[in-house]
Amino acid sequence: MKVTSELIKLVQELISQHITPITATGSMDAMTLHALLTIPQIPAHWEDDRLIVGALQFFCMKSNINAGPIDGWWGPQTEYGYEQVMSLITNGAVEEEWRSDFPINTEQELVKFYGAVGTNQVSINLPYPHIIAWAPEKKIRKYTCHEKVADSIVRILTRVHDHYGPEEISRLNLDQWGGCLNVRKMRGGSKWSMHAWGVATDYDPVHNKLRWGRDKAAFAKPTYDLWWRFWEEEGWTSLGRAKNYDWMHIQAVRLK
Repeated sequence: MKVTSELIKLVQELISQHITPITATGSMDAMTLHALLTIPQIPAHWEDDRLIVGALQFFCMKSNINAGPIDGWWGPQTEYGYEQVMSLITNGAVEEEWRSDFPINTEQELVKFYGAVGTNQVSINLPYPHIIAWAPEKKIRKYTCHEKVADSIVRILTRVHDHYGPEEISRLNLDQWGGCLNVRKMRGGSKWSMHAWGVATDYDPVHNKLRWGRDKAAFAKPTYDLWWRFWEEEGWTSLGRAKNYDWMHIQAVRLK
């Protein structure tokens, strides 16, 4: 199939809903290209038409529509996916399948969803090296987290890597890691920390200290809006953005 302006416009509308606001013009432009290249499954070397088809396949996958593999080639299965998406849009029934249904922050719900503290842990391969914030001479390529959040973390960090690149990641301290799994109680409290389940991770604790608000925390700056978008689109919660403290802390747990 020849990629039409109608298909490009559809993909642009999906980009606006799920990745970043852009104008649906029906023609390929720099903003559309930039947004497409933030999708981890889409290689940068694909030509424009293949990028558009691959994006359609990606958005179908996110909506649980089987449009075939994300290969950028148009075929019967991709055509089926296209028809399904158009039908849903026509009927006003497009569902967003992006946000993971993480539990609320009560021990009962956490145990029900994740199991006992410290259990069901896996090691993830990181898309880019992390520096241990309290031992900056050490780099890691893996860390341990709960199995139910592992794929989500990898997807998010892959988007971070693909969008920012190594130099910007280093400049913005997005590689400064403050820990994930740590079976302990909350500081100064009797309840389990979200880290005890391996469902919270900390970044750049040096510039986002526990008691700092948005007047001092680096992650409160607009520079980091896209970083937060990548996490929040997967359902993660920033205590900084929600409560204006502990800006280093990101958790796969909803606040009550």
